[in-house]
Amino acid sequence: MVKTLVLYDQIYNIPKKGNVKDISIRYLKYLKEVSQSFPGTKIRIKKLRKFDNRFEILISGAEEVFILNLLKKKIGAIHEFEDVKTNDVFKGVLLDVGKVGFGIFADCAIVNPKVDVLITLHDLRTQLCNGKTVSLTEIIKTYDFINKFPVYVKIVTVDKEKKQIQGILDKKTLDIYEKLISENLEAVFLSGETKGQFKKALVKTGHYRDIVSIERFGFLENIVILRESTTAPGIIADIGKYLKNCKLNAIRPERIKKLYKSKL
Repeated sequence: MVKTLVLYDQIYNIPKKGNVKDISIRYLKYLKEVSQSFPGTKIRIKKLRKFDNRFEILISGAEEVFILNLLKKKIGAIHEFEDVKTNDVFKGVLLDVGKVGFGIFADCAIVNPKVDVLITLHDLRTQLCNGKTVSLTEIIKTYDFINKFPVYVKIVTVDKEKKQIQGILDKKTLDIYEKLISENLEAVFLSGETKGQFKKALVKTGHYRDIVSIERFGFLENIVILRESTTAPGIIADIGKYLKNCKLNAIRPERIKKLYKSKL
């Protein structure tokens, strides 16, 4: 029996010279890498859903249930609003950063209806600023939050009647900052291009040796941890011309320490 799955990744930033077919081929290759290519099971792309830019795929073969669960675990899938519960942890990306003053919303692929998760200013202060009364603008500037920045969100309240959800940053996200601060390492966030294309840019500029690791959060979202004494702005300045359609921003522990002045 063929299994259908709508995956978490949103597809955006398709080059003008490209088309959906090109990005579909690249995404299918990505799925095969993640699923470890079981020969008796086939993955096909059914369509790119226009209303949320997510791929709906078909899985068929001897290991279809295993592959379906593997993709859910490693990539993620959409979540029905009615199924969302407190203490659930979802992968998401920030959106409309800075447009409201009471917090930041995260798209965690919650649908029917589409509901974004609010992380309130109070909780951001508690988790990222040691409870200090600072503005949302200062938090955004310090952590260099931008649209599509990847986060893990823990659900704290679900209002079924008002169709509203609130969450906090999960430990998985806080651990990233703790690692950077404790080891004094800077990082670069990349949105709009694949891990493979980013690696090519690093090789072209001779910066591959300056990388500790590349943490892939989605098909088009990666956080690159740099070696000690390597600065994020320097890397961005050098590789930016090879990734013109992407957004790159710097995660700088020294700047975060000044705001937080305490271990996360």
